[in-house]
Amino acid sequence: MSLNKVVEDILRRGEERKREMVRLGEKERDEQISQADVKILEGRKREEKRLETLIAQMEQQEISSAELESKKALLAAQKQVMEELKECILHELEDYPSERRKKLYAKLVSRAKMELGECYVYTNARDKALIQLPTGMSYGGTVDCRGGLVFESNNRSYRLDYRFETMLEDVWNKNIREIYGKLFG
Repeated sequence: MSLNKVVEDILRRGEERKREMVRLGEKERDEQISQADVKILEGRKREEKRLETLIAQMEQQEISSAELESKKALLAAQKQVMEELKECILHELEDYPSERRKKLYAKLVSRAKMELGECYVYTNARDKALIQLPTGMSYGGTVDCRGGLVFESNNRSYRLDYRFETMLEDVWNKNIREIYGKLFG
């Protein structure tokens, strides 16, 4: 064989070897790109699922927060209605006709006389003229109230508080559930 032919044969085999290596490299590159595409797709699906879960959690938190705010607003409105009703009742008691208040005060004086005996009686300035005190009861002065009477034992150790505000508060507290039920039930 001639030297040229040997060189050509070596070059031809080198060229074939080069093409085979390029073909194998391109095949390996395509496989790696395909694997990378699969990994990217799997990562994208995982990330989308994580984001969907996160969005669902955020939506649930927003709904819960909105429900809580709604309940707070409702409770505040109900409390305001209850306070307005209480004030309305107190205003009605305060505006009782003089004759009705006079009869009510007579009953309270009788009850206090049985319980305390001799004592001091306090009322607001407006109602002073409406009370008739039996023997042993003395007018003690005025007290800041919207109506009603306060009785105090002679030694000032015991008090009976029959002010409208106090009596309403007692009745209110004993019947709060029933009142609430009738208003909002």
